[in-house]
Amino acid sequence: MLKNLYHTLSTALVFRVAINEWFKLPRLGREFFISLMKAGLIYDKSKGFKAESNSDLATISSILKRALGEDFGFAPKCFICNSILECYSCAYYLICDVKSLTPNCLCDKCMNNEDAFAIYSNALMKKMS
Repeated sequence: MLKNLYHTLSTALVFRVAINEWFKLPRLGREFFISLMKAGLIYDKSKGFKAESNSDLATISSILKRALGEDFGFAPKCFICNSILECYSCAYYLICDVKSLTPNCLCDKCMNNEDAFAIYSNALMKKMS
């Protein structure tokens, strides 16, 4: 079905896809496809689908939950090392607006590095140039 990340939370299977990465979906039908395109999902015949951070991620997730009959969500990536993050295990989960899926999150490994600020600054400068 989906060719990306799978997590099991309690008894439900949750499909988690990283923002700005291509992923495959089964054929969903014309109405679902049109709704997904209106919400900002990008489609390429050879690569599949991709949601960017400026897409309406909540709407896309809702449409895909209905179309697939399974839970679906997007996952942020670490700003420094690009590993996929699990928001629910983050120390800032309760005060973070996880629905915005900011591209500035850090994984625990990078966050706990004693040089985290310097590494983050260098990564920011690389991405800006």
